[in-house]
This record gives sequence, C-alpha cells and structure tokens, in this order.
Amino acid sequence: MSTTNVGVRSEALTTLLANKTAGSPALVVTIILAGLIVICLRFFEERSQYPLANPPRWYQIRFFKQLEFLTKGSEILSETRKRYGDKPYRLLTELGEVLVLPPGSAQLIRNEEQLDFSAAITDDFYGHLPGFEPYALLQHDGQVVQTLVRKQLTKHLSIVSEPLSSEATFAARSIFGDDTEWKGICIRRAMLDLVARLSSRIFLGAELCRNQEWLDITKSYTVNSFAAALRMKLVPQFLVVPYSWLSSDCKRVRQNLKDAEHVITPYIERRRSLKAAAESTGTPLPEFDDAIEWAEQESKGVPYSPSIMQLLLSFAAIHTTSDLLTQTMLRLANKPESITLLRKEIVDVIRSEGLGKSALFHMKLLDSALKEAQRIKPNSFLVMRRLATQRIVLPGGIVIRMGERVAIDAVNMVSPELYSHPEEYDIFRFLRMREDPKTANKAHLVSTSPDHLTFGHGIHACPGRFFAANETKIALCHLLLKYDWKLADGASLAPVHTVGVMTTLDPANKLLYRRRKEEVELDHLLVSSKE
Repeated sequence: MSTTNVGVRSEALTTLLANKTAGSPALVVTIILAGLIVICLRFFEERSQYPLANPPRWYQIRFFKQLEFLTKGSEILSETRKRYGDKPYRLLTELGEVLVLPPGSAQLIRNEEQLDFSAAITDDFYGHLPGFEPYALLQHDGQVVQTLVRKQLTKHLSIVSEPLSSEATFAARSIFGDDTEWKGICIRRAMLDLVARLSSRIFLGAELCRNQEWLDITKSYTVNSFAAALRMKLVPQFLVVPYSWLSSDCKRVRQNLKDAEHVITPYIERRRSLKAAAESTGTPLPEFDDAIEWAEQESKGVPYSPSIMQLLLSFAAIHTTSDLLTQTMLRLANKPESITLLRKEIVDVIRSEGLGKSALFHMKLLDSALKEAQRIKPNSFLVMRRLATQRIVLPGGIVIRMGERVAIDAVNMVSPELYSHPEEYDIFRFLRMREDPKTANKAHLVSTSPDHLTFGHGIHACPGRFFAANETKIALCHLLLKYDWKLADGASLAPVHTVGVMTTLDPANKLLYRRRKEEVELDHLLVSSKE
C-alpha cells in the first residue's frame, strides 16, 4: 500500500485493534484513541477546494451518509449531477469520501501513474485482512499478476480458442443438457458456472479445470469476498478488524482460502517435483501451458502463493465476465430477432474461418451486441477508481490531494447526446460506429474511451479485456447455436438491485431454453482451423 494519509490511518487503526476483543475495556480505550488519531490526521490534511455534495447534518456523523449512499446511491448521484454539471465534487459513498470527476477527465487521468488502481482495489477489498490476501497480491513487488495478464494471457490468445471451445462444449452439456423441451434456468447462476469452468481451463489447465471442489471454491470466494467486503462498508472503519474476526461472512472467506490452498498446493508441488527430476536426470522439462506455469515464469523467484494468485485471477475473470454474459443473454432473449441475426453471422464466419482468434475478431455484430450490453447497464456509474499516492494537479487546475480517492462519472455511457435512444438495446449501435472512420477506433468491445468506460481507460485499463472478449464470444457461439432462448414469465430487464452506484438486474431472473440442432459442428471445424 502506498504511504498516504489514508494508508497511514488504516495501518494505525489496524495495529491498535488487531489484538483486541469485542466488549473488553481495552477496546473502549482503543476506540477513543482511534478517534483521536482520526481527528489529528484530519486536522493536518490539506483541505479540498471542492464541495461535499452530501454532507452530514449537524447531528449526524459521516458514517450515516455512507450508509445512506449504499441504499440510495443512484438517486444521490443523479441529483448531484444536476447541481454540479461538469465540475468536480466530493461524495460520501459506501467506500468513504470520493472525488468525482466529470467524464471528460478520464482523458486527463488515464496515464497518471500516481493514481494507483492496485492500491484502490486492495483498500476496497480489505487486502490487509486474513482471507482477503488475493486483493493485496495486486501490489506484489514483482507485479506478477499484471505482468501475467498483459504479457502471457494476451500473448496466448491465438491458442486459447480450442481449449475454451472444447470446455464450452463440456460445460454447456453439463449445465443445460440436451433436452429439446423448454426448461427454465436461473441465468445468472448458469453463467457463473459456465465462466468458472471456461476460465479455469486456461488458468489451471486440463487436469484441474473440472475439479468440482476447485470450481465451487472459485465461485464461493468470488461471491463471499465481495459480499463480505460490501458488508464491512457498513461497519465504522475503526471496528472493521474486530468485526472481520467475528463475522460469519469473513469466516467463510478465510475458509475458502484454506480450501484453495488444500487443492492447489499438492498440484504445484507435483509439478515442481517433475521439473526437478527432469533437471537432475538431464531429460527434457515437462511443458505446461496455463496460468500456473506463466506465474512461475513471471514471478522471477519472488515468493508468491499460487492459490492466492489463482483466486485473484478467478475473481477478476468470473465476476465481470459472468455479469456481461448474463446481461447479454437477457437482452438477446428479449429480442429473438437479434439472436437470428447473430446466428447467421456466427455460422458464416465459422464456415469461412473456423473459430480461432481471427474468426472471433470478424464476428463484428456479436462484438457490438456485447459492447451494447455493457453500455446500457454499466456495472457501476463511478468508474476508474483510483487512490492518489501523491498530490497531483491536472491540466485545467484540478487538484487531487495525496491519499484521496478519485473516480470518473460514467454518465456518458447513457447520454442521449452521445448515443441516440440510449435506453434502447441496439445490437447494431457499435457496428455502425465501427463503419464510421470518426468513431471506428472506439467501437470495438475492447476499445476504451471517455464515452465507454466499462474496461477503464489508459494505463490501468483492464489488461484481461482481450481474453474476456474472446471467452464471451466463444461462450455465446455455443449458447446461441445450440439452444433456443426466451424470457421466462416474470423476468425483468429493469435494474432492481442497486448497491451504492453498482447496478444489476434481478439475480433471480430466469430464461427458458431448449436444445436445437446447430448449423455447424463447432469442435469439428475448430480442429481443422488452428492458428
């Protein structure tokens, strides 16, 4: 963690509280001392020149405003936009105080190294607490996670199509079956299962990717750590550590981590033993081509935990990718004519090129449909969250204090000034933009711009977005060609769950599906079209 006022405050409170038990006299003294520390630190902090949009009333403490934002974030953000327009302002969110910058500022901060994404994530997900170590790995001295994704995962895109498609065949049959009669399924849960299987195939290799215990752990850790971190936002900062030891949510997270080590460690040790034996006998080293091996190469001898690494990769892949697939499937099921058009493109491309990297690139309508699903319902309306490691003055005079949290308002993604009829799901929207030279460079699913910030923008843009794009396209090829889809009764496309500024559709939404005869044999064609 960077040495910021926020970091110092967090470390001081953690040290004070780490060995105290709830209800003891020592804890009372600790709380008083913690309060004095906070007051002293605030006294010496640089004052912000920007207004606090939702200040507590005279009889309230800031925590109550953070709690209010957790349940009414969208309304509060909508109201503050009207008040401040394109001017920066501060907002008390479930994560604490955040300096909110207008969408155009994404260009200004995109390459600011002093605005630390890793530090923000580590802080948001309590990387200093036992069980949450995967989030602290982002600040590993060797930057092993970031290097693995940028260098190795992206480099191997040309060879991951076949294992992904092979696993999609197995996973689709396992999750959906081959029944030609209409059946219902919770689409969110199904996409979570599907993405966990596909991602594990690339991260862990063929031997472990179908290990049900591991698949359950990755899904559970993703859900449990997110839920636990969210609930800890409701706890005053100085009580987070004792709460984490008493909370059943956090206990589940710690157990998930122990279970992960139990599964992964013997596997890693066996690999290392095979390599050592080969070296001692002078025989060729066994070859492995998955994220376990890539991490061994990129760590360059710097110690790290393979199980922690795998959980972090799984969280990053499963949470966002399964959400994108869920949103896309719901939108498409609501417009059956879109499915027909996408099937035609998929079949035409596969018959011409197979299902390799180049073929996926040429599925332009599918690419547009995915990007449109991201646009119409962003995961969050405060994006590019960063933590300032030093004082920064941006062009135009915007001052960001050291230790300050920063976020960009993603309102551009639903702006009628940028997107005609932004409330409508239009699978052709980004295809049209792609055909216009003025907008072509920001119309691809993996493109980033201030007008579409789902993947971030600049040096901290999601490095795994190229893999995620290929993974989602392969998944949709199997889902759309092999099954018919329609909305179940009661399914809704209206955002119903809002946590802070995060939005989601009803997680209980169901789709109806039935097996159909696909126009092309995906696996058969893939074998003859390796790249």
